[in-house]
Amino acid sequence: MRDVAERAGVSFKTVSRVVNAEAGVSDDLLVRVEEAIAELGYRPDDRARHLRQGGTRTGAIGFVLVDVANPFFSSILRGIEEVARHHGYLVLAGSSDGLQEREDQLVEAFVARRVDGLIVVSSGSGNGPLRHELERHTPLVFLDLEPADLTVDLVRSDHYGGAVLATRHLLAHGHRDIAFFGDLPSVFSAGLRLDGYRAAMAEAGVPVDEHRVVHGRHGSDVWRQVILDHLAGERPTALFTAQNFITVGATRALHELGLHEAIAHVGFDDVELADVVQPGITVVPQQPLELGRRAAERLFARIAGLDALPTREVIESPLILRGSGEIPPYRPA
Repeated sequence: MRDVAERAGVSFKTVSRVVNAEAGVSDDLLVRVEEAIAELGYRPDDRARHLRQGGTRTGAIGFVLVDVANPFFSSILRGIEEVARHHGYLVLAGSSDGLQEREDQLVEAFVARRVDGLIVVSSGSGNGPLRHELERHTPLVFLDLEPADLTVDLVRSDHYGGAVLATRHLLAHGHRDIAFFGDLPSVFSAGLRLDGYRAAMAEAGVPVDEHRVVHGRHGSDVWRQVILDHLAGERPTALFTAQNFITVGATRALHELGLHEAIAHVGFDDVELADVVQPGITVVPQQPLELGRRAAERLFARIAGLDALPTREVIESPLILRGSGEIPPYRPA
């Protein structure tokens, strides 16, 4: 508020009156203060007000995720809630749908409600509101995305290593024509999974047929049709589906075509009923509950005053063999 007062050329009391919507401020001074507030990006700090009133924290944290309808993210939320409940906290959560503008809006909304910290599955580089909150020393943990230009606590899965593991598994079973279906490479995790697939293929001396590399951001029903279309031509002997919605769409397509016991299939992320369908779906699972717990534990350590260098925690997952990834190469006559 003192910065605003200096910028506007008014007294601290005048700024206080404007911020608290009190009477006694002329229109001219009101405009000058509001312009200074906009220029400086000032927001009233309720945490400071709580301190003056004898309190310390608001008892809430914010979680910005991509899509709460995705079981992966809802499981992460569950893990965060378990830790938050232990600390007597509530979790405010919102879906960004992978849109930077929506993510920024959620961050600003949570900050306006004076959450004590943020866990963010970011869709961008962390510029804008997130960078501003770091500068203000707001406790902040990134989940899934590793920002290139920010030094911040991070918890994520081993996207690259998991993709290498999945592709090597198919190669070890004799496959050379392996189709890759993934999210947009511009998405941090999707880009690493594609890199892992390419690295494993190169390691085995198998050239990648770019026709076999398919990207997109769709739900499982659209992915089902995409994979049906892909399998209408010359068929690969194996599929690597690098996201849970894609795995569900591929499983439906393979069963619809009667190819579920002919074309090998490994997915990244576990999916519901993966052990019930025949054959069961071989996957590289992420551990969303554990991701959520560890991110929350790190955040509450920061809220408690931990003053250590940011950490980068990468959680590995073993391959779960259920049958679909162990099908030998098949070529239609």
